[in-house]
Amino acid sequence: MRKISLPKTSLLGLLLLVACSRTLGLSIGADEAYKPYSFKHNGELTGIYTDIIRSALKQMGDPSQPQPLPWKRGLIALESGRIDALYPPYYRPQQRPYMAYSTPILEEKLVIVCAGDKAETLSQFPQDYQGMILGQNAGYSSGSAVEQAVQSGTVKISEANTTRANLLKLISGRIDCYINDSLSIRYELAKMQKAGEYNGSGIKETHTLSVEQGYLAINTNASEKVKAFIQRFNQSIADMKASGEIDAIINRYLQ
Repeated sequence: MRKISLPKTSLLGLLLLVACSRTLGLSIGADEAYKPYSFKHNGELTGIYTDIIRSALKQMGDPSQPQPLPWKRGLIALESGRIDALYPPYYRPQQRPYMAYSTPILEEKLVIVCAGDKAETLSQFPQDYQGMILGQNAGYSSGSAVEQAVQSGTVKISEANTTRANLLKLISGRIDCYINDSLSIRYELAKMQKAGEYNGSGIKETHTLSVEQGYLAINTNASEKVKAFIQRFNQSIADMKASGEIDAIINRYLQ
């Protein structure tokens, strides 16, 4: 950038410098295919994390605008320094030593949901699920507890390509239960209820398999500007949690 010399007493020059600095936002990458958290809809980036981060940026007076990226490409871009920040990775310091993390933004729960009367009697996993067929999205890893239960023959896994397809199988009784992220399930059920595919009752969370936190990540070698941004971002997220704004954003996606 060309250096511009302005008189110290020039108010106009000061205003121009402030305006210029506000147009130079950070490059923030976002997972483009992670419903309901961060995804493209009709070509536009949306989702729970996206709405939270946009609101935080607005409160900070920061001009940065998240841009959608395929997740693996986003990881490479952050590691190489081609983008300043990325969301929403989990905390993986050994797997991704190049990442430094914001304050946790959201809690994500991997749960089992079941339908009908059996849902009222289930609590302990895997013993209460003996002989059951559990739905799972194709290619999805449900964690070591489920893998061990499958290997021991306690439960069986039936895969379908999408959350909606698995929930339709659950509603029709073709599977006993279904494993996925809690908000992803609730988001899809809300859509199915609007479409007349679900009556709004009968499906219940019966067990939490694991809990993760989602973050905004920066490179560990980030500039002082980016590190200062994260400090302000953390405060904005804390304020949004305290005011209930984050809960309100989540609820918008579940109605």
